[in-house]
Amino acid sequence: MTNLSYEIKQPARQELRPYINRCIHFSSLNESGVQKSLWPEPNIVLLFNFTRTKLNKEICSEVVVVGLHDAVYSIQPEGDEVDIIILHFAGIGFSFLSKKNAINITGRTINAKDVFGEAITNLFDEMRLTNIIDERQVMLDNFFLPLLEKPKASFPYLGKLAGALQSDPEFSIPQDTGITYRHLSRIFKQRIGVNIKTFRRLCRFEIAKTLLIKEEGNSLTEIGYESAYYDQAHFAKDFKKLSGLRAKYFEPLCFI
Repeated sequence: MTNLSYEIKQPARQELRPYINRCIHFSSLNESGVQKSLWPEPNIVLLFNFTRTKLNKEICSEVVVVGLHDAVYSIQPEGDEVDIIILHFAGIGFSFLSKKNAINITGRTINAKDVFGEAITNLFDEMRLTNIIDERQVMLDNFFLPLLEKPKASFPYLGKLAGALQSDPEFSIPQDTGITYRHLSRIFKQRIGVNIKTFRRLCRFEIAKTLLIKEEGNSLTEIGYESAYYDQAHFAKDFKKLSGLRAKYFEPLCFI
């Protein structure tokens, strides 16, 4: 097994935590052929490549935004060194911090400069000067803090709804929200990136994927039930579609 080290960080500033879930700092030395899978998940990702890297077998930009997707993406550095940061926005985080609707990048990868401007390149160049994770995390926090503004009226509610669905994909949406379900669905898709049904699907997969790694003693039936799949057949079929693998063979190099 390839020795791929990683460390998970949350923003040190509490103000950012409703919008950024975590940052994962990956590194390794003298490990050729390293490949990291970017699984479907209910979070938009910001990818910093400090080493020349391929995304789905194509050389990608130094900083890339990856929209919500239902296929497995591969990340593979070209050389023997790995130095990558994967920043996971919270459900509403991308639309809030970038002031762009998430739906515009669903199923796409785009150069982060098209979203954050030249400032993201300056951040990249600054972080490249150090390999100390805590220092890089401070730089990330300092970049996003000035982007915090008073959220639009829909943002707090959508953020709470997305969080509730990630914890429980079968969460029942209250009917007394003051807006119609049709309107809620429309703004959810714009701001989060997919409709509510698809988001539930990604949440189920995310929970199942985590349980398969962390709870080795549980049966597939138990994991399917805990992940809110309707039945075992639903679990098996949907997991295979999203991961490309049968659940019992799911042993990724690094599941995060």
